[in-house]
Amino acid sequence: MRNPRSLVIGFLLAALIGSAGSTWAAVSQENSPGGQPPQELERDAPISKGAFLGYETAIQISFKHHPLLRKAQKAALVAEAVTDQAKSRYYPELNAYALQTGGTIRPLSVFNIAGAQNKPTSYVESAGVRADQLIYDFGQTTHKVLAEQAGQEAAEKDILAKKASVIFRVQQTYIHCLRQKRLREIAEATVRERGVLRDQIASLHKHQLKSKLDLDLISVELKNAEVQLLQAKNELLAAFAALNNAMGVRGVEDYTLEDVPTAMTSWGTLESLIQQGLKDRPELMGVADRIRQAEEQLNSAKALALPTISALGTYGVIHFSDAPTNQYAGSHPGQTNLWWGAGVTISTPLFTGFFIENHVAGARENKYKMDQRKADLSNKITLEVTDAYLTVQTAQQQVKVEEREVEAARSALTLAKERYRLGLASIVDITTATTAFLLAQVMLSEAQYAVQAGAVALTYATGKGYLQF
Repeated sequence: MRNPRSLVIGFLLAALIGSAGSTWAAVSQENSPGGQPPQELERDAPISKGAFLGYETAIQISFKHHPLLRKAQKAALVAEAVTDQAKSRYYPELNAYALQTGGTIRPLSVFNIAGAQNKPTSYVESAGVRADQLIYDFGQTTHKVLAEQAGQEAAEKDILAKKASVIFRVQQTYIHCLRQKRLREIAEATVRERGVLRDQIASLHKHQLKSKLDLDLISVELKNAEVQLLQAKNELLAAFAALNNAMGVRGVEDYTLEDVPTAMTSWGTLESLIQQGLKDRPELMGVADRIRQAEEQLNSAKALALPTISALGTYGVIHFSDAPTNQYAGSHPGQTNLWWGAGVTISTPLFTGFFIENHVAGARENKYKMDQRKADLSNKITLEVTDAYLTVQTAQQQVKVEEREVEAARSALTLAKERYRLGLASIVDITTATTAFLLAQVMLSEAQYAVQAGAVALTYATGKGYLQF
């Protein structure tokens, strides 16, 4: 016949090993290479210098690689796990216990140790399971679950907000790269033109038709143009680096880009755009969820002052190695008994050291903070929409003005060259006209790309940018 103590120990080991085994399996799976999603090893960004990078392709690359999006996605998973944790109070809590006592103390049926026995020394082993179930707590758990659900929805809105921000950043840097590329092309054209002019003047100087001063002046202007070209090339490389950063990758230092879609020419009224931004911006929708979360947290904190009703059930086995026969009638050394118990508990807080009062006050202030955050964000969105709208309107008007300036500067340069050829103007007139023509081209390019950048900013400010992707 097997030893009764072995039965108790076996009961305990089976319960503990079963519980620990499932926990160890979960931890092992989490820490094992297969428990985590595989690292992204492939590169979606072009890896060869000068490779083509489309406008929408750059945005799609950022979706996969940008750390802000990954961080927001993980935060949403954390919020989902917290919600599930709050829901756990709806389910019974099961625990396995085992006790070994010796001396003048004894095990309790709720798996604790207390009480003194009359007999000086005894050895008792007890093992079993205990189940605790919440019955009703006057909305404390319900409001907590609703609060965490609102927090989870806010975390999902944060993913959209981060997505919109990443799209906006990629669009900005892509347009900036196009702008810098255009400035480089203008600088290259200026170097070529001044090089041709320098060669013409050098030939005329060789035949003593132009002075050495004219040749020196145009040579200086050519050097200045070459310096400006070098600066434009370096700024273009910096723009490509910013584009890689916006996509969240370490790409090459040069891409072949495409022209971005033409910006809209009609946007509606400023007031309608502001209202659209206040309605569709994901940040504002997320703050609304945070306010709802704060309201539920406040209600849950208030419910702490109300009673809590719960049920308790136990079942187990007890073994007396040295039974206190003077206390337990009919018991004898080596006796083993099965036992069970059930009960209902009603708990009402009387005094908690002002914990509940302070908890309610903190939740109330947190709700007020969220309300003010919403008001501040609304003002910020209104300002962003207004700035972007006015920027687009100004840039569109500036494009028309700069187009006329370019035509005027081109005509002036042509006239200056012809006058110089006829000996009616100096080399200073040509360099002045060339500089004016270059400046007009730069200003036109700035205005054109300002329209595109302003349109992107307005689309982001009104909350429509991320909906296209």
